[in-house]
Amino acid sequence: MNGEIEAQQREDSLRAWNFLQLFNEGMSIREKLTLFWMNHFGCGNNPDVRSDYLLVQLLRAKALGSFKQLVKDVTISPAMLHFQNGDVNEVSAPNENFARELLELFTIGKGPHIAPGDYTNYTEEDIKMLAKCFSGWRIKGHWGANNLPYTISYFDPQYHDITTKKLSAKFGSVNIPNGGDKEYANVIDIIFQQKEVSHFIC
Repeated sequence: MNGEIEAQQREDSLRAWNFLQLFNEGMSIREKLTLFWMNHFGCGNNPDVRSDYLLVQLLRAKALGSFKQLVKDVTISPAMLHFQNGDVNEVSAPNENFARELLELFTIGKGPHIAPGDYTNYTEEDIKMLAKCFSGWRIKGHWGANNLPYTISYFDPQYHDITTKKLSAKFGSVNIPNGGDKEYANVIDIIFQQKEVSHFIC
C-alpha cells in the first residue's frame, strides 16, 4: 500500500511541477507546444513516474524542432514503450499497439474507410508489418528486474524480427530489410514521405 501511495505522490508532484513550468514561463510557445505534444503522445499508467518525467522533458526539449525526429525519439522512450506494450513486442509475438497508434493517431491518420482492413492512408497489413519493424526494444528494470528504474530503453536483437517486411501500395509497396536498432527510424522516414502526414498534423 505504501508503494501505491508513493507512486501517487510522485504523479501528483510531476503534475504540479509541470504546471509550474507553464506558470513560470509566462507567454511561451515552447510550453504551449509541450502541452500540445503531451496530449498528442498521451501516455499513462507507467509503473515509474520518472519515465513520464523524462518524456515531458523530451517533449519540452524538442517541442520547437523537427516533428519527425520527435516521433523517432518518442517511439523508443521508456514511457511510450511501456504504455503501448512496445517493451514486450518480439519476433515470436508481434504486438501491434504502437504501430496502430503511430499511424492512426500520431502521424498519418486513417482517412476514410475503403474496405475491410483498408483505409485511405494505410492497411491493416501495414500495421502488422510495422509491428515487426518495431520489435526488439526493451526497458531496463522491466518487471522490477534488479530493482532498476524504468528510465533506460535499449535494443535487444534476439527479440527483433529480421525478415524483410513489405508495406502496401499506400507506401509505394516498399520493402523494409532488417535494420536492427535503426529499423524503427527507417520506418518513420518512410511514413514521413507521405504528404498525408502534414495534412493530418495540421
